[in-house]
Amino acid sequence: MDIETLVELADNLIFTKTEQHLDSLQKEILKGTLNGKKYPQIADDCQRHPDHIRQVGTKLWKLLSDVLGKNIKKSNARSILEKFHFSQFSYTGDDWVNINSNHINICGENRQSPTPKNTSSSTPTDQNQNNTNPENNYDLSEAPDLYWLCDRHTELTTLKQWILQNHTRIITILGLTGIGKSVLALQLIPQIKDKFDYIIWRNIDNYPTLESLQTSIINCLSPPDSSSQKTADFSQSASTTAPTNMC
Repeated sequence: MDIETLVELADNLIFTKTEQHLDSLQKEILKGTLNGKKYPQIADDCQRHPDHIRQVGTKLWKLLSDVLGKNIKKSNARSILEKFHFSQFSYTGDDWVNINSNHINICGENRQSPTPKNTSSSTPTDQNQNNTNPENNYDLSEAPDLYWLCDRHTELTTLKQWILQNHTRIITILGLTGIGKSVLALQLIPQIKDKFDYIIWRNIDNYPTLESLQTSIINCLSPPDSSSQKTADFSQSASTTAPTNMC
C-alpha cells in the first residue's frame, strides 16, 4: 500500500485523539519504518542522532497504540495500519473502534454485524444482486460489501430528514479513511429507496472520464433503444456548459 496514505491515516487518527498533527520528524520516522528501514538508516536520512530517533519513535508507537488500542511496535506498525485502512472498523479485544464526530468511539453493546448471507433476511450484498432488476430501478452493482458496523441511528435520522423533508439535492459525507462513509450510505438506501424512482451507485474510480460516467448513468435511466441518442445529446450539452477544469 502507498506509504503516504498510511502516514496520512496515522496523522489523522492522532489528530482526532490529540488535536495535534504529527511533526516532520515523526512523519519521517513513520515513513522510514513503513519502508522497512532501521533506526540508524532513518537517522542518516534525517541527519539526527540514532538515539534521538529511537526515543521519538518509541513515543510515536505508544501514541499510536493509545489511539488504536493495539500494541503497536516498529515491527508491526505497517501491518496494523494497513488492516485498519482496509477494514471499516478495527478489532480491539472486546470492542470495535469507530471514529465519529471527530473523536474515537468504542462501540461495545451497540456493535452489530450484517445479517449472514445464508439467511432469508435481505442484506446490502443481496440487494446489490437484486437491485439491478429493471423493475426496481436500483443499481447497486458497484457498491461495496457491508462490513461490521456500529449504531448509526442518529446519523441516519439526520440524513433522512435532509433528503426526505428538507429535499436537499446534494449531500457530501466526509470522514477519515475507513470511518464507514460507504457503510452509512448503504444503511441509508433501504430506508429511503421507496421514495425515489432510481437509485444508482457509481464508483468514480471505475470511470476515467466524465463522459464514461455520464454514459453509465444515462444507460441506467434510459431504455436501451434511446440511451445512445440521449448520451450524445447530454454529452454535447455538457461540453458547452461544463467548465474546462474539473476536480
